[in-house]
Amino acid sequence: MTPSADQPPPDPTPDPTPAPTPDEVANALVAGVEALGLDLDDLGDGRFMTMLSGEWKRTIPVLFHVGDRSVRVTSLLAGRPDGNHGEVHELLLHRNERSGWVHFALDDEGDIVLTGRVPLAVVDHATLDELLGEVLAVSDATFNSVLRAGFADYIDAEQAWRAANDMPPNPVSTQG
Repeated sequence: MTPSADQPPPDPTPDPTPAPTPDEVANALVAGVEALGLDLDDLGDGRFMTMLSGEWKRTIPVLFHVGDRSVRVTSLLAGRPDGNHGEVHELLLHRNERSGWVHFALDDEGDIVLTGRVPLAVVDHATLDELLGEVLAVSDATFNSVLRAGFADYIDAEQAWRAANDMPPNPVSTQG
Protein backbone atom coordinates (compact mmCIF):
# COMPACT_ATOMS: atom_id res chain seq x y z
CA MET A 1 0.00 0.00 0.00
CA THR A 2 1.40 3.36 -1.02
CA PRO A 3 1.09 6.22 1.49
CA SER A 4 -1.12 9.06 0.35
CA ALA A 5 0.12 12.62 0.13
CA ASP A 6 -1.76 13.37 3.36
CA GLN A 7 0.07 10.71 5.35
CA PRO A 8 3.78 10.60 6.07
CA PRO A 9 5.60 7.42 5.08
CA PRO A 10 6.22 4.90 7.86
CA ASP A 11 9.41 5.42 9.86
CA PRO A 12 11.89 2.78 8.64
CA THR A 13 14.21 3.18 11.65
CA PRO A 14 13.94 0.40 14.19
CA ASP A 15 13.08 1.03 17.82
CA PRO A 16 16.31 2.42 19.32
CA THR A 17 15.73 0.63 22.63
CA PRO A 18 17.24 -2.84 22.40
CA ALA A 19 15.55 -5.68 24.23
CA PRO A 20 17.18 -6.43 27.58
CA THR A 21 19.46 -9.43 27.80
CA PRO A 22 18.75 -12.23 30.28
CA ASP A 23 21.77 -11.06 32.33
CA GLU A 24 20.40 -7.51 32.50
CA VAL A 25 17.01 -8.86 33.58
CA ALA A 26 18.63 -11.10 36.20
CA ASN A 27 20.38 -8.01 37.62
CA ALA A 28 17.08 -6.08 37.60
CA LEU A 29 15.37 -9.04 39.29
CA VAL A 30 17.96 -9.14 42.07
CA ALA A 31 17.78 -5.38 42.60
CA GLY A 32 13.98 -5.32 42.48
CA VAL A 33 13.42 -8.18 44.91
CA GLU A 34 16.03 -6.85 47.32
CA ALA A 35 14.43 -3.36 47.10
CA LEU A 36 11.22 -5.02 48.35
CA GLY A 37 13.14 -6.12 51.45
CA LEU A 38 13.25 -9.80 50.52
CA ASP A 39 16.22 -12.14 50.49
CA LEU A 40 17.01 -13.71 47.14
CA ASP A 41 19.14 -16.81 46.65
CA ASP A 42 20.98 -17.27 43.35
CA LEU A 43 20.58 -20.96 42.46
CA GLY A 44 22.60 -20.69 39.24
CA ASP A 45 21.53 -21.15 35.62
CA GLY A 46 19.30 -18.06 35.77
CA ARG A 47 17.28 -19.39 38.72
CA PHE A 48 16.56 -17.37 41.86
CA MET A 49 14.52 -18.20 44.98
CA THR A 50 12.80 -15.97 47.51
CA MET A 51 10.26 -16.59 50.27
CA LEU A 52 7.09 -14.72 51.10
CA SER A 53 5.15 -14.95 54.36
CA GLY A 54 1.38 -15.06 54.25
CA GLU A 55 -1.30 -14.92 56.89
CA TRP A 56 -2.66 -18.42 56.21
CA LYS A 57 0.10 -19.94 54.10
CA ARG A 58 2.99 -19.03 56.33
CA THR A 59 5.82 -19.91 53.93
CA ILE A 60 5.43 -19.21 50.21
CA PRO A 61 8.46 -20.20 48.12
CA VAL A 62 8.87 -18.33 44.83
CA LEU A 63 11.23 -19.54 42.11
CA PHE A 64 12.21 -17.23 39.25
CA HIS A 65 13.81 -18.67 36.12
CA VAL A 66 15.24 -16.09 33.72
CA GLY A 67 15.08 -17.43 30.17
CA ASP A 68 15.94 -15.99 26.76
CA ARG A 69 12.57 -14.26 26.31
CA SER A 70 10.76 -14.32 29.64
CA VAL A 71 11.00 -14.83 33.37
CA ARG A 72 9.04 -17.82 34.59
CA VAL A 73 7.73 -17.69 38.16
CA THR A 74 6.66 -20.80 40.08
CA SER A 75 5.38 -21.10 43.63
CA LEU A 76 4.37 -24.28 45.44
CA LEU A 77 0.92 -23.96 47.04
CA ALA A 78 0.42 -27.52 48.32
CA GLY A 79 1.46 -31.07 47.70
CA ARG A 80 -0.65 -33.52 45.75
CA PRO A 81 -4.04 -33.70 47.49
CA ASP A 82 -4.83 -36.89 49.41
CA GLY A 83 -8.40 -36.98 48.11
CA ASN A 84 -11.24 -35.04 46.48
CA HIS A 85 -9.09 -34.31 43.45
CA GLY A 86 -12.08 -33.26 41.36
CA GLU A 87 -13.23 -30.74 43.96
CA VAL A 88 -9.73 -29.32 44.36
CA HIS A 89 -9.19 -29.04 40.59
CA GLU A 90 -12.59 -27.37 40.14
CA LEU A 91 -11.75 -24.85 42.86
CA LEU A 92 -8.41 -24.06 41.18
CA LEU A 93 -9.90 -23.78 37.69
CA HIS A 94 -12.55 -21.35 38.95
CA ARG A 95 -9.79 -19.33 40.62
CA ASN A 96 -7.88 -19.26 37.31
CA GLU A 97 -10.78 -17.29 35.81
CA ARG A 98 -9.66 -14.31 37.90
CA SER A 99 -5.96 -14.72 37.11
CA GLY A 100 -3.61 -11.89 36.37
CA TRP A 101 0.09 -12.70 36.24
CA VAL A 102 -0.17 -16.23 37.66
CA HIS A 103 -2.46 -19.23 37.38
CA PHE A 104 -2.73 -22.65 39.01
CA ALA A 105 -1.23 -25.76 37.47
CA LEU A 106 -0.04 -29.20 38.54
CA ASP A 107 3.63 -30.14 38.40
CA ASP A 108 4.89 -33.56 37.28
CA GLU A 109 4.22 -35.06 40.74
CA GLY A 110 0.68 -33.66 40.97
CA ASP A 111 1.66 -30.90 43.43
CA ILE A 112 -0.31 -27.65 43.11
CA VAL A 113 1.73 -24.68 41.91
CA LEU A 114 1.15 -21.11 40.87
CA THR A 115 2.99 -20.35 37.66
CA GLY A 116 3.32 -17.53 35.17
CA ARG A 117 5.59 -15.83 32.66
CA VAL A 118 6.66 -12.21 32.36
CA PRO A 119 8.35 -10.90 29.18
CA LEU A 120 11.93 -9.77 29.81
CA ALA A 121 11.14 -6.25 28.57
CA VAL A 122 8.66 -5.53 31.40
CA VAL A 123 10.67 -6.82 34.38
CA ASP A 124 11.16 -3.86 36.69
CA HIS A 125 10.57 -2.96 40.34
CA ALA A 126 6.86 -2.16 39.85
CA THR A 127 6.20 -5.38 37.92
CA LEU A 128 8.02 -7.50 40.51
CA ASP A 129 6.06 -5.83 43.32
CA GLU A 130 2.77 -6.51 41.53
CA LEU A 131 3.76 -10.08 40.63
CA LEU A 132 4.91 -11.02 44.13
CA GLY A 133 1.85 -9.29 45.60
CA GLU A 134 -0.38 -11.45 43.43
CA VAL A 135 1.46 -14.65 44.37
CA LEU A 136 1.02 -13.74 48.04
CA ALA A 137 -2.65 -12.75 47.74
CA VAL A 138 -3.68 -15.77 45.63
CA SER A 139 -1.75 -18.21 47.84
CA ASP A 140 -3.28 -16.83 51.02
CA ALA A 141 -6.80 -16.63 49.60
CA THR A 142 -6.75 -20.19 48.26
CA PHE A 143 -4.60 -22.18 50.68
CA ASN A 144 -7.15 -23.12 53.36
CA SER A 145 -9.83 -24.01 50.80
CA VAL A 146 -7.40 -26.37 49.08
CA LEU A 147 -6.38 -27.93 52.41
CA ARG A 148 -9.99 -28.43 53.52
CA ALA A 149 -10.97 -30.01 50.19
CA GLY A 150 -7.85 -32.05 49.44
CA PHE A 151 -6.64 -33.04 52.91
CA ALA A 152 -9.90 -33.41 54.88
CA ASP A 153 -9.02 -36.82 56.41
CA TYR A 154 -5.69 -35.52 57.69
CA ILE A 155 -7.31 -32.38 59.13
CA ASP A 156 -10.02 -34.46 60.85
CA ALA A 157 -7.36 -36.73 62.41
CA GLU A 158 -5.35 -33.73 63.58
CA GLN A 159 -8.42 -32.07 65.08
CA ALA A 160 -9.28 -35.28 66.96
CA TRP A 161 -5.71 -35.47 68.30
CA ARG A 162 -5.86 -31.81 69.37
CA ALA A 163 -9.17 -32.38 71.18
CA ALA A 164 -7.82 -35.49 72.93
CA ASN A 165 -4.80 -33.48 74.11
CA ASP A 166 -6.81 -30.45 75.30
CA MET A 167 -5.41 -28.24 72.55
CA PRO A 168 -7.35 -25.60 70.62
CA PRO A 169 -8.50 -26.56 67.12
CA ASN A 170 -6.30 -25.80 64.15
CA PRO A 171 -7.79 -22.68 62.52
CA VAL A 172 -7.62 -24.21 59.05
CA SER A 173 -10.77 -26.15 59.87
CA THR A 174 -12.79 -23.00 60.51
CA GLN A 175 -11.06 -20.11 58.70
CA GLY A 176 -10.13 -18.86 55.24
